[in-house]
Amino acid sequence: MGSPVVRTLFIGGGTPGSIPSLLLADFLIKVCQITGNSAIETTIELNPETVTKELLDILENNCINRISIGVQSLDDRILHTLGRNTDALTTQKGLEIIKINWKGSLSVDLINAVPGQTVDSSLTDIERVHTFKPDHISLYSLTFEPSTKLYTLLQSGKITPLSESVDLVMQKESLKLLETLGYNRYEISNFAKKEKESLHNLNYWKMGSYLGIGPSAASTLVTSTGPVRIIYKRSISNFIKSSTFKERTDLEYITPDSFLLEHLMMGFRLLEGVKTDHIKNVFGIDLKEYLNPLFIKWKEMLIIENSSIGLTNKGLSLLNPFLIDIAALIADNPLQISVKDINWPCYLTLETP
Repeated sequence: MGSPVVRTLFIGGGTPGSIPSLLLADFLIKVCQITGNSAIETTIELNPETVTKELLDILENNCINRISIGVQSLDDRILHTLGRNTDALTTQKGLEIIKINWKGSLSVDLINAVPGQTVDSSLTDIERVHTFKPDHISLYSLTFEPSTKLYTLLQSGKITPLSESVDLVMQKESLKLLETLGYNRYEISNFAKKEKESLHNLNYWKMGSYLGIGPSAASTLVTSTGPVRIIYKRSISNFIKSSTFKERTDLEYITPDSFLLEHLMMGFRLLEGVKTDHIKNVFGIDLKEYLNPLFIKWKEMLIIENSSIGLTNKGLSLLNPFLIDIAALIADNPLQISVKDINWPCYLTLETP
């Protein structure tokens, strides 16, 4: 069958830069051998406190051309609230090393709507990060996930979430500033200079097939019996000790209704929206006709064009309730097709028993 065609590669987990240099170099050499010259974007995720010139040299010499770095904030108070094991000065030193020595692309993650954060401090974070010349900025709103330290602090009343009014002003002013600085919004939380969008993430949002390897990694592939999601079990020791693929993974066979919902959940995150021709090809339905019952309620938030349906900026701020309405619509109007009828174009396939 030969080697797979790999268009994008993302080495994640937040801490690859913590791996000893010789071990990381050996790992990257082997990864480059697998991908060959087919990958046009090869990203590694780093924490700023791990950045050194030596590390950057290893990355540049071993097929990495994009760094995604988790800054979160350049305000020590916010970093403390988020529980980060670093400070603003260390983060800025890491960014300065990248600015001076890195020739590839740079993406920076920021978080706003953090308890104690103000509109001015969130805008200052964006302005400071911009001085390090990233090609791409991801700006996420903080969410309180159960079983996390932040959630426990919230439940105990030790921290208070921002008011909705402050949150809305923060989002609005952040969007305006990013646009002024030359970053185009192309996804609900992602902004890029011209032609510097994350190709790897775009593949997720456009529901392309992808292969994930390692503890907790997920894949979505086509099989002889329809689309399937493969999730590696979380345990690192299990991953090392298991001798078979079956022992390491859990498989989920995706139903047509669930798959349609995933296409819409991902597609409506994008400024370009959901391509109606793609939905027609994959599921055999006219999306405009299918979603028509929602158009009266959401007409002020939608951009309906000949080949796509998308959300306005205001609509993106209401993405979750919009998707709840879509999920209810699909539940009430299930697709009349089987998994074998799904015509999902992909580059990777998996045959399963």
